[in-house]
Amino acid sequence: MARGHPCRSSIPCVGVVDPPRKGLAVTAGSLLDSVLAMPSTALAMNFYLAESDREGDFRTSAAERRDRLLAHLHRVDGGDLVIVGEAPGWKGARQSGVPFTSANTVELEGSSEGSATIVHGMLSRLGISDRTLLWNAFPLHPHHAGSPRTNRTPTKAELDSGLVPLRLAVAGRRIICVGHPARKSVARLLGIEVPGVRDASATSSAIAVRHPANGGATEFRSGLAAVGDLWDL
Repeated sequence: MARGHPCRSSIPCVGVVDPPRKGLAVTAGSLLDSVLAMPSTALAMNFYLAESDREGDFRTSAAERRDRLLAHLHRVDGGDLVIVGEAPGWKGARQSGVPFTSANTVELEGSSEGSATIVHGMLSRLGISDRTLLWNAFPLHPHHAGSPRTNRTPTKAELDSGLVPLRLAVAGRRIICVGHPARKSVARLLGIEVPGVRDASATSSAIAVRHPANGGATEFRSGLAAVGDLWDL
């Protein structure tokens, strides 16, 4: 790490996020490596590791999921935006390897996730798909005990464990937080209060919008469209 940087330890440096610097980008490999270093637990599966293929009877493999994530990271490598969600869902990233993405979107066999369809639809509508990194505050799949085809809200400890890869993911990008847990993680990382759309401005480095799940589709779409207007995307 460069001399004089305020964060010198391996612990996530809360409140310090590198500003955009021309010619410097977090590599796809380093971001993937930061996730591969996270071990699975009884209640959270790292679906990029080979061990994940033994649970859930999913039709995609860990190798395929790693490949699709790397392809996404390379695709948006020069972008300036990141959408941060809460955690992978079993119908989406658990099978596709890419946050907010269904398996068929990346030419794999698997389930279709409603939220993923809505997010990709809005990215396409705004014309920002190729500049937007898709990520989650907790990159492992949190599920109920013995039930890999379920979702649950990640604990604070799990969200804290995701700060290291999250810091890499948001570096040099404007951040759109989708849902409350993502908003809290980004706020902690940046050391600021993340405003909602109504309180945000063109200079806001991060803005929170409603999650599209559980009846939030319309509010999510209008919120993301408002962010596009604010940032002149």
